[in-house]
This record gives sequence, structure tokens and C-alpha cells, in this order.
Amino acid sequence: MKESKNLYTYYFQITDIWKRFCEEHSDLLDKTFQEYSLLLESDLDALEPLLQEKAKIVQRISFLEKARQRSIVEINAFLKERKLKTIDSVSELIQVMKEFEEHNGEKHLFRFNQLLIDIIEKIQEQNKKNQLFLNRSINNLREIREDALGVKNYNTYNKKGLSSSVNR
Repeated sequence: MKESKNLYTYYFQITDIWKRFCEEHSDLLDKTFQEYSLLLESDLDALEPLLQEKAKIVQRISFLEKARQRSIVEINAFLKERKLKTIDSVSELIQVMKEFEEHNGEKHLFRFNQLLIDIIEKIQEQNKKNQLFLNRSINNLREIREDALGVKNYNTYNKKGLSSSVNR
């Protein structure tokens, strides 16, 4: 029973980390949506503090990642001591913890992991939209500058795919 109790403790530790991952990534998603809104409004004064808040969230996520890595090391030491297969991926972690999820009749770790994947995909999608908006804005500003100066830049590409600008 002592083995199960230790692994059971690890289950709650890992589940707590995943819950906190979900909370931090959810906050990051909210800030990413706010960033897009501020970009649309051209509110650069509000954008800088928001980017600083996003950086703090990323730092907290990094801290959680280190905690996750330490926990996996501890769990692997526990499993290795008992001559059991160690964990190399999240899916293997979920598989090891599956017996506790089935015992409890809940799938907290599994559900937190699914939620985390969903949130991360949404962050990536929104970041692409933000980057696309920024790229369009930069191109528009470049065109305005070129029209004002009467200079036109053309990009050409060599056989290695590297670009070079030509002024005309």
C-alpha cells in the first residue's frame, strides 16, 4: 500500500502542476486576445505594459515547467527503484497515473492535459493573427515611406532563398 500512496501523492502533485499550467496559459490567452485588440486600436501606450504582463506569465509558465521536470525525475526514480518502466512523455505519464484516475472515477490529469492542449492551440492561432496584423502594418508603413521618399525597394532572392533589397 505504501507504493500506491507515494505514487498517489505524485498524482496529486502532477495534477496540481497541470491545473496551474492551464490557469497560466488561460491568462496568456486572454492577454494575447487583448494584444490583438490593442493592435487594432493602435493603442501602443497600453500595448507595452500588456507585453510586460505576458512576459511575467511566460516566466511563471517556465517555473512550472521546471517543477514538472523535477516531478518527472522524482517519479522516474520511484519507478526505477521498483523496476518499473520510466516516463518519457506526457502520454506515458498519463498512462502511469491512469489507475488512480480510474480508482477515483475522475480523469483530472487527462482532462487538464486536454484543456492545456486546447488552450495552447488557441494561443498559437491568435499569435499567428497578431503576427499577420503586424506584418501587414509594417508593409503598409514601408509603402507609405517609400511613396513619400519616392524610393521603391524590390526584394530579390538568390538560389539559397536569401533575399536582398534593390532600391530604384
